[in-house]
Amino acid sequence: MMRVSKVLGSFVAVGAALVAISATTESRAGGDEELLNVACSGGAVTVTAKAPWHTNDKAPWKWDKGDKVSVDEHAAKFKGAKCEGTVKAFVCNGDQCKGPIAVPVK
Repeated sequence: MMRVSKVLGSFVAVGAALVAISATTESRAGGDEELLNVACSGGAVTVTAKAPWHTNDKAPWKWDKGDKVSVDEHAAKFKGAKCEGTVKAFVCNGDQCKGPIAVPVK
């Protein structure tokens, strides 16, 4: 019986750690989306970074509802059927880079 309670205690501890890690990640990602501006009209999406940040054109940008048209240091552009879904964005400021940042398209 002692062995079962130790195993159960281990599972509870691992579960608590995973919840703490995922809560921290969500919290940080939520703040990072504030670094970006998203404009969409007729399914044409443009994502730009707020200064002093810039888009990371070397990163694997994706939009789950459309196709990537281009990414440069100033903007990422996509084309899809309508303004919905989520863009996985990447930005840098000097040597500090962030991403993927999930940014809603509306």
